[in-house]
Amino acid sequence: MPRPVAARSVSVTLAVTASLSCGLVSVGGGVAHAAPVPLTPGATVRQLAGGGQGPVTPVPGRRTAVGAAETAPSITRSEVIDRAQSWLGKGLKYNQGEYYAGYRTDCSGYVSMAWRLSSSLTTDTFASAGVTESISKGDLKAGDALLNDAVRDDGHVALFEKWTDSSHTSYIGYEFSSRQDVIHHEIPYPYFSGHGTFEPVRNKSVTDDAPVITDPGMTNLTAGEFSGDRVADLVATEVSTGKLWLYKGPKVGALSSRVLIGTGGWNGMANVAAGDLNSDGKDDLVATEKSTGKLFLYKGTGTGLASRVEIGTGGWNGMTNLFVGDFNGDGKDDVGASEESSGKLFLYKGTGNGTISGLSGRVEIGTGGWNGMNKVVSPGDMNKDGKDDLVGTEKSTGKLFLYKGDGSGVTSRVEIGTGGWNGISGYAGADFSGDGVGDLAAVKSDTGETGKLYLYKGTGNGGIGDPTEIGTGGW
Repeated sequence: MPRPVAARSVSVTLAVTASLSCGLVSVGGGVAHAAPVPLTPGATVRQLAGGGQGPVTPVPGRRTAVGAAETAPSITRSEVIDRAQSWLGKGLKYNQGEYYAGYRTDCSGYVSMAWRLSSSLTTDTFASAGVTESISKGDLKAGDALLNDAVRDDGHVALFEKWTDSSHTSYIGYEFSSRQDVIHHEIPYPYFSGHGTFEPVRNKSVTDDAPVITDPGMTNLTAGEFSGDRVADLVATEVSTGKLWLYKGPKVGALSSRVLIGTGGWNGMANVAAGDLNSDGKDDLVATEKSTGKLFLYKGTGTGLASRVEIGTGGWNGMTNLFVGDFNGDGKDDVGASEESSGKLFLYKGTGNGTISGLSGRVEIGTGGWNGMNKVVSPGDMNKDGKDDLVGTEKSTGKLFLYKGDGSGVTSRVEIGTGGWNGISGYAGADFSGDGVGDLAAVKSDTGETGKLYLYKGTGNGGIGDPTEIGTGGW
């Protein structure tokens, strides 16, 4: 369960080579990228002193494991890759005595994090703890690993994502190196020569993902004032074309009156949210580029959007549930998001000039459990106290919760929707009715089918009223 807290500060391109292991270093170096770095022909890796792995360490706040099931809870392959991706671009330094999000910052600590283990294990304890089993080369799937189970400096582990081609002579993998941060790159199978024996292994708790059925209508719903008339508009991406459409208020559900504001490629973006980040009185969009993990700002012009500007250099595909609003009471809109690997909720303070605080300046406003929520949005002020609030759906129950803003973050949650909100494929929050209270516009659809758009008007005391159909189809 998400637990809001008082706000507090929290604290490659490869030119020549390949990757590092625990105590292994490649010849070249650079900045980590979310997109994999191709293998340089003839690349070699030489071993240097140092590196190594720290001791087996329980993750703070997790129950001490008494068996393999508790050591390694069930996790899907896509979740493993998402968690591995979440450490890219964070600037984390390899240190067997340091920790990030509860996990040791070395090769085996990184894989333990990606597998969501209850402890940071080591290369020689994955099997003895009952976590891994040997598999064949032909059985390798995303989320499996290539493991050298030697101890300390001689051991290493890399996560497998996919084969580079049908020859199966190299693969795209993730690993934490002692000189190159967390890297996502091409690795010769099973690993670079001269570093011991690597064998394919599988975390026995990793499960295949269910087939993904994409709703054919609209996605990435968000809301703001984009047309200069001080009436809230709805913005959404068309799944089939990747086009971005503006539905002008007050009739935000009318497909016939929509305006094209993005010609294509928007189905390559995620976590779209709206707010005025440059204090010019016009709402802007922020969105994460899936392929790179970069965060972009699309400034509102009053009639649409200007060219995008990068405001987050990488790692943002490890964040989810992006929202925008003034949550610290300084009159400037901020960006908030939950971190998938830790479940914590963070606030990135807005500067008022179109930028936000970076990793070192972010503020924790929710201590954990936020990766159990989805469709978190800020409709604005829901209870007429002059402060922006949050709403979100709890995945496990389908209940809708309100998190009241208090000027420094959010307070304890209040249930405002008793269940069934998992059946809502998307929603956006804003004052659609013009009464000064935040509302929700939500799409109800059966899986794989387009749906209808409904308005849930805010009551002014933090609740919402019964739905009113405002969009008859195509959503």
